[in-house]
Amino acid sequence: MNVFRTLLKAAALALVVSLAVPPAAQADDTKVVVTKTKHKYVYYGDHDIYFAPETKTYYWQADGTWTSGTALPVEYQTYVKTGGVNVELDVDKPYEKHEWVIAHYKKHHDDEEHH
Repeated sequence: MNVFRTLLKAAALALVVSLAVPPAAQADDTKVVVTKTKHKYVYYGDHDIYFAPETKTYYWQADGTWTSGTALPVEYQTYVKTGGVNVELDVDKPYEKHEWVIAHYKKHHDDEEHH
């Protein structure tokens, strides 16, 4: 009789556990959505300088290499007082799309200066 009660308790416990644990998600029910985050930058086309307001980071070229920091070198600081163009890019580092920015915004920037 003790064996029967033990088996009955084990079966009842197994039933309770199986009802308490949700079934695993099936593979075709799972959806993965990848979205690219847009980042805002101010582009200063005269000297190819970018400023990211979200992170307060500047990006500029020094000796042919892109550099970044929270402050521009003194010799570049006068270039970012006026004339910036707002751009929105899907990259964390604006220079990764620099050729695209030049093609789409450099002319726009130059036209504004002549008006």
